[in-house]
Amino acid sequence: MLNPNDVIPLYKQLEEIIRQKISLGELNPSDRLPSVGILAKEHGVSIITVRKAISSLAEAGLIETRQGKGTYITAPRFGRNLNKMMSFSESCKINGTRAGSKLIECRIIDASPKTLEKLNRPNDKQVVFLSRLRYVNEEPMIIETNQFPIEFAYLINEDVENRSLYELLREKDGLEMGFADRELEICRATQREAKMLQIKKGAPLLLIRAVIYLQNGDPIYVGTQVINGERYRFSMSVLI
Repeated sequence: MLNPNDVIPLYKQLEEIIRQKISLGELNPSDRLPSVGILAKEHGVSIITVRKAISSLAEAGLIETRQGKGTYITAPRFGRNLNKMMSFSESCKINGTRAGSKLIECRIIDASPKTLEKLNRPNDKQVVFLSRLRYVNEEPMIIETNQFPIEFAYLINEDVENRSLYELLREKDGLEMGFADRELEICRATQREAKMLQIKKGAPLLLIRAVIYLQNGDPIYVGTQVINGERYRFSMSVLI
């Protein structure tokens, strides 16, 4: 029950009650919340108080209001800070989630001139092509493709499905990632991408193109990530 004599505002108390129900599984993704009027009556508060609680929950991404349909519990979003260089596995660990991978392919291919330029390997002909489907808590989340200089051909024989690439590169060659140049844009899921990510064809995806550099400034690989934008959230700090 809400306590009107508590120093915590009533809307915050109501917000916490709903948060706890979500956390305990009493409210699940796609469940519909009672109407504002019903919630106000159940908890003995004003409609304004309920709306403030709902607004706060919506800002936190826990619920969403669908025009003409009501307010629903959303599936949790998984986050990553783009200002920090970390592997997918490390990011999941920080978020308290389980990382997983499924190897799509790992082979040597002929490289495009553009890729070789980004890798600063103008005289090379081939690269190591590595593609994986990345999971968060057993949910397919990212289609990841990376292209490495040919000297990293040993990756073909490594367990890249169950191990972090950053860990492998650190263990094999003592390499430490330094920084990345990234380009972000929105795209639509192809039929193949939709099947792999278990979403509808044409659903919005976040596409990230990146060049990853070592701490000494040498490029180490060129990569792309196609991400389920409805389930993943990125954050970054920008100087103004």
